[in-house]
Amino acid sequence: MGDDACYREFCPDCDAPVTIVDEECPDCGRELALV
Repeated sequence: MGDDACYREFCPDCDAPVTIVDEECPDCGRELALV
């Protein structure tokens, strides 16, 4: 329970997989505004 792995999004700039807790893309550094 509480596993973040199922909360996946993709960076709109580089399509890298990110989680909903990421504030910026780990690949390209774009700020993410995930809701």
